[in-house]
Amino acid sequence: MTSDGPFYVSLADARAIECNGCGDCCDSRRTDGYWTWGSLPADQFASLNDGAPLIIPLEREGDGAWRDRAVRSEDESELFPTPFRCTAFQPQADGRGLCGHHDRERPARCGEYPVHVPYLERELAEYGEVPLSTGEFPRCSWYAMVVVRDDDPRISDARPPGLVE
Repeated sequence: MTSDGPFYVSLADARAIECNGCGDCCDSRRTDGYWTWGSLPADQFASLNDGAPLIIPLEREGDGAWRDRAVRSEDESELFPTPFRCTAFQPQADGRGLCGHHDRERPARCGEYPVHVPYLERELAEYGEVPLSTGEFPRCSWYAMVVVRDDDPRISDARPPGLVE
């Protein structure tokens, strides 16, 4: 294990980590299009945002710049990843970001990522370990973490930087 991970942590320890607000999961532009939204409803979660779209699909222009685009039928499928930006994301001068909806109802995906996703406990029970989908987010609190069973010998006293005890 290097200082960059992987870090093996129990599910309880992973869930004890607080989000550091890097914002890489809030806007596809922050990961050069790697992070996308799947299954975007046609109303773009406007019902959670006083009638205005919350999640805006993006596309690249010929020069590589990002621009907003209209919702397409394929955006409603998990099979077609949708580059996006969240209108509640508030970039900060230090490069991190704040969520303007953190204290309000948000899309389930926002509260689930990355350690409260519905499949995590099932996969942990089945496979004994679950690498978190943070490999492209070096600024993320959960970067390079693998959730393992509580009795896994790979859990060490060297805790990842985001773990608050």
